Amino acid sequence: MEAIIKFLFVSFLILLAVIGYRALLRRFQRGHMKHKDYCELYTLDQEPAMGELAFYFVCPEQTNVQIAIWQNNLIIHELANTSYEKGGHILRFDSTKLSNGVYYYGIITADQETKKRMTIAN
Repeated sequence: MEAIIKFLFVSFLILLAVIGYRALLRRFQRGHMKHKDYCELYTLDQEPAMGELAFYFVCPEQTNVQIAIWQNNLIIHELANTSYEKGGHILRFDSTKLSNGVYYYGIITADQETKKRMTIAN
């Protein structure tokens, strides 16, 4: 009889630990952003970048997207500022319009700003 009580007590403690662990995980995940709600910007195919560049991004729904190139936190080229449908999109840019160096390219929407680094070597 004493063995059954010990078994039930240990089982109860394990059950409480599992419930507590799941509650803790839910609490930590509460403040995290949901990546599926944001546009996803992909990296360029080659590094260093040269010639015609293909900027590829995916929108989870129709949204207004600004696509630009930065240098020293200043936008030096705005490639687009328009509404894009849900799905994948490619925007092409001739890198010979830029001098060699380090730049950032990215997208800005109402809810996000995403930038990636690129090195131009024409």
